[in-house]
This record gives sequence, structure tokens and C-alpha cells, in this order.
Amino acid sequence: MAATLVLSVKTGSAGGSFADNVSGIDLISADNSTNDITNRQANPITVGTNSYEKWIALKITVTPSNYVRSFQVWFNSSVAASTTLYMTGAYVTYQQGTTVASTIANAVATSYTAGAKATWDLTTYTAANTASYTKFLVLQLAVAASAGPGTWTQQTVNYSYDEA
Repeated sequence: MAATLVLSVKTGSAGGSFADNVSGIDLISADNSTNDITNRQANPITVGTNSYEKWIALKITVTPSNYVRSFQVWFNSSVAASTTLYMTGAYVTYQQGTTVASTIANAVATSYTAGAKATWDLTTYTAANTASYTKFLVLQLAVAASAGPGTWTQQTVNYSYDEA
């Protein structure tokens, strides 16, 4: 049987709560899992500041006969001028997102490409792990004071995993 995984975002304080099966991630000035134009317009990032960290995991809704493992992630090779997308993978313990420069998401995401992928999670998940979440991928967008106004260029985030 083929694995089925859905994209999930965790938000809120303390233990937080997951929103499962999200269609995308808004890097904005609010700690929410909404992904639409109204959300982006209502919660812009002021130049010279950062988005909220986004805490992303994959929820395993169906595991294959044996396992899924070796989760990797990679990004487009460019972002809008005067912005930097930061990331980290394989983060275990959730913390509420912050707009302060992240000490967790601190690697330049766009340096990870199809030819040089980042590790998201190396854990092996078996049939016993149905409804489990992977470790976190944490993202934060930094917008320099010199950035121009307007919509940030959409970033495609790709991920892969092995299954058997």
C-alpha cells in the first residue's frame, strides 16, 4: 500500500494545535495556518521585520506495508530582493512561533536545491505510526528595511521521502 501524508501546520502557545491538510503556507505577521489572499493582506510583514516562524510537519495518514523515512526538503533558488527565507529541519519540540529573528530557522533555505537537499526527518515510521507527525520543518522570512513594497515571490517547497 502506498503512503499517504498531508501537510500540517502547528500554531499557538504551549502545546499548540495542528491544522492538517493545508494547501500552502503564508509567511505573514500572524501565528495562524490560514492560506489565502485575505490572510496575506490582513497580516503583512513590515519591512525591516520577520514573518512568524511556521512550524510544519507531515501527518502520516496511511503508512505503506513497511515504512516511510528519509524525509528531505529543497527550495527554489531565488527569493525577492532584500528578503531571506530561513529554515531548519528535524526539529523535535514545538515552540510557539515568533517574529524575532529565529534561532531555530537559521539556515538559508534557498541554498538547499534538488541537487543539495536538506534533511527534514530521518525517523523511520511504520504502520504503527499512522496518524503520527514527522519532526518539524521551521521556516521564517526575513524582510530587510531596503525591501520594496508588494507581494513576495511565491516559493515552491519540495519534499521527498523513501517508502517500502
